[in-house]
Amino acid sequence: MISVINPQIVTLNTKMNLAVETAQETLGSDFNSNSLTPWLGDRLTTTSLLPQWILKAYGENPNTVMVVPIIKQYFRWLLSQDFGYGAQLNWENIRVPLYMNDIFLEALADFYFPGADFSSSVLNPILPNIRRFAVKADANYFNNKGSAQSVKYVICSLLGFAWNDVSVVTANNVIVDIRIKATSFSSIDPFKTFINNYVIPAGVVPNYKSF
Repeated sequence: MISVINPQIVTLNTKMNLAVETAQETLGSDFNSNSLTPWLGDRLTTTSLLPQWILKAYGENPNTVMVVPIIKQYFRWLLSQDFGYGAQLNWENIRVPLYMNDIFLEALADFYFPGADFSSSVLNPILPNIRRFAVKADANYFNNKGSAQSVKYVICSLLGFAWNDVSVVTANNVIVDIRIKATSFSSIDPFKTFINNYVIPAGVVPNYKSF
């Protein structure tokens, strides 16, 4: 006996309604933390990401524009304190060098000095100084990279030397004099390889002197 089965066709609207229902069941309601306070994040996730004609159509008849509630519920999960990537996440601790968690410091150092090993015994102790270095790195390092002033900025702000104990002078196009106060001169020795490879421009020879 041959049995012919006619599967029921599930429409796109049915699938989207089910997705919305599932998201709402997970989060509980259209309000923040199941209270009667509106979820202010919707202003960011819908108003800023969706074109006005979609928002206008949704306002006139929400039942015909299912993408809006789906995106709302997705971002509520994504940024939720309990389930999503926003769980107990302080964005300031990621993007602001002065406040970022220590775990991000090596990545920040690699951004400024690609390839330098800040986990090494030489560079790891000065890794926290990358916070101070990053504050004015654009003006004092990137915008005039390779200049005598930028070399001095690295030595003082990153390596920890006092500003008055360092003098950097460009003798000519291929030689740069790095002068360190006599009382601190021996302290520059461990950092010479780093300075030569990652701070001094290619083709320029550093000449270390004391004063």
